[in-house]
Amino acid sequence: MLKKNPLVVALDILKAEAEVVTSTLREKGHQRFGKIIALALIFGALSYFGLYRPPRQKIAMLAREVEKTRALSEVGAQYKDLRNQLAAAYALLPTMTERDHWLAAALIDSLKAETLNPDMMKPIVEDEAAGLIFQSSMIQLTSGFKEAYQWLMRVERARPLMHVRSLDVQKKTELLGVNIMTADVMTVIPKKRFN
Repeated sequence: MLKKNPLVVALDILKAEAEVVTSTLREKGHQRFGKIIALALIFGALSYFGLYRPPRQKIAMLAREVEKTRALSEVGAQYKDLRNQLAAAYALLPTMTERDHWLAAALIDSLKAETLNPDMMKPIVEDEAAGLIFQSSMIQLTSGFKEAYQWLMRVERARPLMHVRSLDVQKKTELLGVNIMTADVMTVIPKKRFN
């Protein structure tokens, strides 16, 4: 014997029930069942609007809140990352309290560390732009290339930050292996630090 498809069986049952309801309504008349149909419609509407719809609205509202919280979380993580980058940049720069003496003292210390004597060291020059103070000084020295290179590396690795903005190296013709080097060294000092 062949098994019927469960979907076909369910449809047959529904069809039979619908025929019973329609035949009963034809026999007895729809006035007799009017109150029951009206009550069924009222209870159906009450259960839809009272039980089914409010949770759906609440779920939709909670979904919007979750999305808003997720967006805030992403923005918060981005803010923390940018704040950490800013703090790292500030750690590399001199402070306003060091403004008057830091660059000159750092240059003198770096020259002493490499046992170099400058031929000339110009006073610190300041330029201000966009809340930053750019300090620079010109240094000229006569030395061998290796010593000059080591001094330049020391300046570039310095913390707080120093930067060789320009460099001019010329061979001294009368002395073999001796160079005249002119370096413009600068640093940046933020006028205001944001926390």
